[in-house]
This record gives sequence, structure tokens and C-alpha cells, in this order.
Amino acid sequence: MKTKIIQDEGVTLVELTGYLDFESARPLADSISKLYEADQSVRLVINLQGLEFVGSSGISSFVKAMKFFNAQKVKPSYWGVKAEFQRLFRLFEDAEPFAIFANSEEAKQSALQRYNNWQAMQERSKATH
Repeated sequence: MKTKIIQDEGVTLVELTGYLDFESARPLADSISKLYEADQSVRLVINLQGLEFVGSSGISSFVKAMKFFNAQKVKPSYWGVKAEFQRLFRLFEDAEPFAIFANSEEAKQSALQRYNNWQAMQERSKATH
């Protein structure tokens, strides 16, 4: 599996291609964790269009990791999510649904809007305290 990270108009794009299995799921989650460690308010868009999976063990750990990122202050947007991944995402989501979009432009706009909303909340919080 290959991971490509690109900065594009204020958004960090993570493009995943190849086969996801048990061995590749953890390094992928670690790579995304590093993006959040560097910037807790990262505007992240994850492209799953070129991702295939091999075996359910890799899928389970991958979706659990994505669920963790979904709970961050500014959760990621996803696009190119194939039907089998969407079913698993829906199975694992709880109070915070995954933000899945039909194309990269919608996912980027959503990520930027979530960031702007989060930033406005931070400003209101500062003003009231």
C-alpha cells in the first residue's frame, strides 16, 4: 500500500492506493496520527478511491483507527469510499458519523468548513472566558 500526502489550498490530502491488509493498517494509522500530532486542527481529506483490502483483519484495525481520527477536534473528510468500506464505516460509527463525500472538491470544502466552525467556536470560547 502507498500513502501520498499533499498540501492543497489549506487542506492536507492523504491519498491511499494499493492493498490494505493487517500489516499495512498500523503504519497508515501512525502516519495520520503524526499529521494530527503536528497540527490538532489539520484539515484532512482522505482519498480511498485507489484502496483495496485483503482480509478482514486489516479492515477492522483500519476502520477502528479511522474512528479514532473521526473523534478529533477537526475530523477528516473522506471521498472515493467504496461500498464495502462504507458498510464497515457505518457499522463502526457511533455519535460522530464519518464525513463521506462523492468527490474531492466536496470533501475539501467540508474539511475547510469544519475547520472554520471549530475556529469560530474557539473564538467564542475565548470571548466568554
